[in-house]
Amino acid sequence: MFDRVVRRPRMRSLARVPAVVLPVMILIAASGCGSGGVGDELNGMTRTPPTEVGRVALPDESPGGGGRQTRLRGEEDGLMLVYFGYTFCPDVCPTTLADLGVALGELPEEQARRVKVGMVTVDPERDTPKALNGYLGHFFAPGRFASFRTTDDDELARAESAFGASSKLGKADRHGNYEVAHTAQVFAVDGTGQVLVEWPFGTPSEDIRSDLERLLGDGGIGSA
Repeated sequence: MFDRVVRRPRMRSLARVPAVVLPVMILIAASGCGSGGVGDELNGMTRTPPTEVGRVALPDESPGGGGRQTRLRGEEDGLMLVYFGYTFCPDVCPTTLADLGVALGELPEEQARRVKVGMVTVDPERDTPKALNGYLGHFFAPGRFASFRTTDDDELARAESAFGASSKLGKADRHGNYEVAHTAQVFAVDGTGQVLVEWPFGTPSEDIRSDLERLLGDGGIGSA
């Protein structure tokens, strides 16, 4: 397929971002977001009933992951923040991951260690395991992220569908550069495989941090 050296696309203006994000927001609004329990106090969006993704598993290409099929969910008392993106993304992905990094950096250590960011690449052709891990390493400390990559289009589509996400490769230009339109929100998944909250693109890092503190604090997940 793309056997030439692929240059990173030129940075787009953020004024163009809503064209990618808006369809996702419309789908969320139509999906029946609800409230209940701790969800009443969260800044992000919740669904009633919660989306169940406990059976979703993809090859884990993180250091030590060995490509083993791993479920996209948190540990028993923690969360996995699942994001569908790609390393050549010119603006949405790095902005989102930077915001997550800031939010996690402001959490108490006892809470931060219970959270892992899991990125699923929607561009496996260019996103090698080495590229994915190097990219995520710019935003998160070792052991605080997971890199998921499958070259099976159907497997990726099934994982996206379970989360209510999607992606579509754009047309390559004459240099072989292309972008990927993709769902832009972050999904916070607990140890049972329930999506507890979703943050759309542009959610302030302080709102994410606040939600994480509520979910991981007294009365949240892992509490007796």
